[in-house]
Amino acid sequence: MSAIELPDYLATFDAMRGVGLSLSPSEAQGIAAGLLAGDVSKPECHWAEALYADFAEGDALATEARALLDRLYQSTVAQLTDTGFALDLWLPGDVVATEGYEATEGLRDWVQGFLYGFGLAGEQASHEHLSDEGREALHDMYEIGRLAVPEGVLDEEEQQALAELEEYIRVAVMTLYADMHHRGPVADVSHEIH
Repeated sequence: MSAIELPDYLATFDAMRGVGLSLSPSEAQGIAAGLLAGDVSKPECHWAEALYADFAEGDALATEARALLDRLYQSTVAQLTDTGFALDLWLPGDVVATEGYEATEGLRDWVQGFLYGFGLAGEQASHEHLSDEGREALHDMYEIGRLAVPEGVLDEEEQQALAELEEYIRVAVMTLYADMHHRGPVADVSHEIH
């Protein structure tokens, strides 16, 4: 577990909506993870540009949203730099699902945010640093980001598949992070998507 706890998902979701951000908290964490995993130069600047560019100076709602999002960013940094690979994908729970935003949508948004942030590293940097496993993991992430999102309540088999996909994404991100930061291999991962 990271030293910096993630803020409350629903409070962050509401604060982001209150300032007109169309991103979800899941997508925001994905962007942070992508920037950090991609070893993007000055990730905080890219983070601020992606999320805070339209925030009005001195606006109370913007200040609240920024405080929650700053905590999200710092928690993501702590998770990714943890030697125990403690990354937890921040996905909506049951409370947020009642607001019409499901975990499957959150997973898709997380991956799309990650790809956006990671893409800022540039194709050349990725080409130079990624192992074969890293390239395969990145390709799989693109495929996952394009998956159709099922609507409604998931049955037990679908919930199990979602949990497996979450774990695959977590390990794929850590593999990409290790490659881009010149760490050793994470672990063997089955690249089969269920």
